[in-house]
Amino acid sequence: MPCRGVLVCMTSSPASLSPVLSPSLQRPAPRTGRWGPWPLGLLVLGVGAAALTVWGLWSGERSEYYASIALSMSQNWHNFFFGAFDPSGTVTLDKIPGSFWIPALFVRFFGFSTLSVVLPNALAAVAATLLVAVTAKRVAGTTAGLVGGAVVATTPILVAVSRSNQPETFFVLGLALTAWAAVRALEQRSLGWLLLAGAFVAVSFQTYMLEAWAVWPALAAAYLCTAQPWWRKLWHTALAGVTSLALSLVWIVAVALIPATDRPYVGSTLHNDPWEMVFGYNGLGRFGDSTADSSAYNSFTPPFSGSAGVFRLFNEQLAGQIGWLVPVAVLAVVVLTVLKFRPAVTVFLGVWILTFAAMFSAVAGMHQFYTAALAVPMGLAVGLAIGVGRRRRVVWAQLALLGAAMVTAVAIALVYGGYSVAVAAVQVVLGLGAMVLILREARRGAAFTVWTTVLLLGGLILTPAAWSVVTIAHPNSTNPVAGGVSGMSMGGMGGPGGTGARFGGNRQGFGQGQPGAMPGTPPNGFQGRGLNGAPGGTGFPQGVAGGREGTASTALLSYLRANRGDADYLVATFGAQEAASLITGSGGEPVLPIGGFSGNDPAPTLQKFTALVSSGALKYVLVDEGGRGGGFGGGFGGAPGGSTATTTASEIRTWVEANCTAVTADGVTGLYQCTATAAQGA
Repeated sequence: MPCRGVLVCMTSSPASLSPVLSPSLQRPAPRTGRWGPWPLGLLVLGVGAAALTVWGLWSGERSEYYASIALSMSQNWHNFFFGAFDPSGTVTLDKIPGSFWIPALFVRFFGFSTLSVVLPNALAAVAATLLVAVTAKRVAGTTAGLVGGAVVATTPILVAVSRSNQPETFFVLGLALTAWAAVRALEQRSLGWLLLAGAFVAVSFQTYMLEAWAVWPALAAAYLCTAQPWWRKLWHTALAGVTSLALSLVWIVAVALIPATDRPYVGSTLHNDPWEMVFGYNGLGRFGDSTADSSAYNSFTPPFSGSAGVFRLFNEQLAGQIGWLVPVAVLAVVVLTVLKFRPAVTVFLGVWILTFAAMFSAVAGMHQFYTAALAVPMGLAVGLAIGVGRRRRVVWAQLALLGAAMVTAVAIALVYGGYSVAVAAVQVVLGLGAMVLILREARRGAAFTVWTTVLLLGGLILTPAAWSVVTIAHPNSTNPVAGGVSGMSMGGMGGPGGTGARFGGNRQGFGQGQPGAMPGTPPNGFQGRGLNGAPGGTGFPQGVAGGREGTASTALLSYLRANRGDADYLVATFGAQEAASLITGSGGEPVLPIGGFSGNDPAPTLQKFTALVSSGALKYVLVDEGGRGGGFGGGFGGAPGGSTATTTASEIRTWVEANCTAVTADGVTGLYQCTATAAQGA
């Protein structure tokens, strides 16, 4: 008879009323000394991700351009905030400097080296992997978390870029933080978590600007699908959106409000304007002639990912880098929709993947590593779909996802050939084995086994995982790509295992130069040269931010240090690459980069340049060190778009050649000495 009323309940056993009084409940559960599947799996995932991203970095490569930025930013807080490219704070890099703040701190505290500028990116990739795993596990259990994290950890292009100092990995980490907070906001219908997600979008904006805002359509659509009154959903979304926008613009507004005389010139702009740099050069200008206006801003669109189009993510340049799991991720969203799994979360991931895929398909030109941003939503989608399918024992969902992964792996492997074919064949075998075990579990109602999970992971990601492992042996910080393929490919592509030419390597390559030199022929520039004087390949406008460690000429640096005297600047040079080599080679001594990243920035002006010479602050100008190459953009000051119009850099070059004296010294070429008398008499 059930207990009814106060009197009857008072006669019940005290132990049955209060767990505090129950001796059996007071004792903690005995420790078995064994880890559960989740902490052990998370540990293995973290160690595996670290092995892929960190191993061998101490003997790897770095982009001299981006390394010089971290070194310059570490000099003082002024350079740190503005993202100064050079130690004297003459000009900024061509982006908001968020991706370089942590590397700059590493340089500040641990000294300058390849490891100190690359390791932060590798650690950011590991953190992103673990965040995705934790997020997926919270929503759909242990299997979802481990699969989702494994997808991120083995995304080939993410592994490649995380092993460089290119500014992409911190953006991926920002997206992982956004997803973590967004899922909490959708689950709890919480304004606080939504505000935090918007704040993480703003943090991501500081690392990769407008691309970060592409998350908002997915986040807004998903939050509007939550079960709460419409007025509340609209109010929460609007407030979080406005807050995110305001936080995103903090750096831009701060720089715009500071007088130009008190800060560096804003790099890659024609008008020294941070708004132009973010929304013009790094915004509309990236979508080609339909949105770019060379009289308003001059954008650099890297030509490494093939032509824009619907199937771009599956072309020769991108399929092996990111395409492995795109079909599986799309199918995963369909599976989650059919299974009616948390509609808001499903909408969030589906719209996110669609938005980013459309963006990468439409942009005029880009590096392959831009697509690493897809790793976060794809990892979450695949992890959740597999996790839900396993938890609910939905056989068709598991088999469909495995089948899609295997078919995609075989299709892409047949395009690339080489080791990919054998690895894809093994992936198919593992996938078929997983299918057999899944069917067996369903038929017998058996408990899940570790072997099923292992085979399932192999059937999903073995081939991209193999590409990620191969990447360790093929470092490339100029244009990082995975699998040992050529990073400089525009139309065709080198085969796996390094059969394609590597930038700055010993084999004939695409626009190849000496280690650290610029490839190809920039507008109004000249043909690059390979090692041992081998001619370079076809050039491309504006070049890329690249280079390898130790590129500055020892003879040149020795001469400059011995003869610099009281000059403030060690030397001035044209374009960013030559300046970067000298900045890193000298350990951070003041080098004046004429023209900034593109070679077209009007910084310094001819008047200011001659004033520096006249005052004795600048004594030497490097015009061309033995065919090493000039700047990124106009080479020696080419105009935007490759026109023959006069730029500030070309004016300075003409003045130097007319008024300064060429230096003759062993091992030194292209160096001019400028005197105060020459400047005053010009």
